[in-house]
Amino acid sequence: MPRRAHLVLALWAATLPLAASAGAWKHPVDTGFASTSFTLRRSDQGLVSEFGYYRDFGLSARFDLGIDLNQQDNQEGHVLVFARLPLRQGGDKTQIAAELALGGNHAQLQWHPMYRLTLSAGRSRRTQRGTLWGNLDLSFEQRGNTPHPLWKLDGSFGLDSSRRLSPLLQVETSFGQGADFAYAITPSLRIKLSGLSLAGKHRFEKSDLTIGLEYRHAKTQSLGLRIALWQRF
Repeated sequence: MPRRAHLVLALWAATLPLAASAGAWKHPVDTGFASTSFTLRRSDQGLVSEFGYYRDFGLSARFDLGIDLNQQDNQEGHVLVFARLPLRQGGDKTQIAAELALGGNHAQLQWHPMYRLTLSAGRSRRTQRGTLWGNLDLSFEQRGNTPHPLWKLDGSFGLDSSRRLSPLLQVETSFGQGADFAYAITPSLRIKLSGLSLAGKHRFEKSDLTIGLEYRHAKTQSLGLRIALWQRF
């Protein structure tokens, strides 16, 4: 593990008083979380679209089970099934969990085996304006079509309150041997849909809509719009 990643994780877990819906938090049995996202970004190659679907579920008191899907246009994507194991949970402590994901990725219409190991840490703190929360994921990812693995350090930070609107910030980074350092920063607005109805019939319960602007810097720079529907069940 790179020394810089060790240092960032240690400092964050020790000092940041922040909680999240997934990542470091173990779901109670028979409850879960799902996110369906769509991103449209403008790059040097023109408009690029990305679709993502994530769902996890508290299968037992010892682990959660989930699925992670991603598709970028018709160029590349992945399908992973994962298990989350709680290492430290409860109270005002820093929540810690480990995750093992297995599946495959495709590039240029060819599929390859893929696996990912993730260590997650998260905290939350109640304030007068609501509950501040934060989650950090450090991942080791190996795709079958690349000679070297990637390290990823991602963070999500936000505020839970009784208000309809709340802020959300997501940061994604990746680095590794033979790969350029890449990052994406997405400030978003989280809109609670609970209590709203569609045509007076369908009611959105335990659902949120997030709308954000994504700045991504990889081999090229791009700016995009990301829309996601969060659902808790």
